[in-house]
Amino acid sequence: MQSRPNISLLKNNYLETYHAIQACLMQHNFSLLLPRNIEKQIFDIVFTAQNQKVPTKKLECNKDLDKFCNKLIYEYNSSVSAIQQVLEGIFTFSILVFFFTLLDVLFEKGVLKSTLITCILISIGYFISNTILRHKKTSSSKLRSLLIFGIVLIPFMIMSFLKTKIPSLAVTFPFLDSLVLTLVTGVISFLSYSILSKKYDLFIFIRRK
Repeated sequence: MQSRPNISLLKNNYLETYHAIQACLMQHNFSLLLPRNIEKQIFDIVFTAQNQKVPTKKLECNKDLDKFCNKLIYEYNSSVSAIQQVLEGIFTFSILVFFFTLLDVLFEKGVLKSTLITCILISIGYFISNTILRHKKTSSSKLRSLLIFGIVLIPFMIMSFLKTKIPSLAVTFPFLDSLVLTLVTGVISFLSYSILSKKYDLFIFIRRK
């Protein structure tokens, strides 16, 4: 497992360029995860340019940043195995359920049935969209952002409406059962992430300052 690049070595425009590439990759990457070798690759490009005093405007990646990031993500997605996709799906679903059930446990004193259904709907939408986008050679980063927004917002809107029509959706599970569910999904998300990190060298891709 590789360590993450030491971005404190980058200065001024080179650090800004590195952050710009990171932000662009986040827009093009539909998954929460990214392999460390991609992060290292973009760091090496910028760090080498800094050492050789190549102006950032002359970097190949800066000529068309969207195209560069889209190509990197597409090449990575093309190499992803079915097993890795399943593990990523388990991680995404479990971390989603863990987060929302934890909120219910803290503020509602028990998990709402509607919360679980919402998590399932979000996961289904995410899985379908992610599967389709993985195989598209080019796709708009704006489209990805809209998809993420819709995948999260629409299930909440549907459940908010249905709860007014179907009272059983507002049922709260017992506190102990809810706590067990939250802990189990937390453990599953931790284990699945550990496997993805060690076997596939993935990490949760969040922009670093």
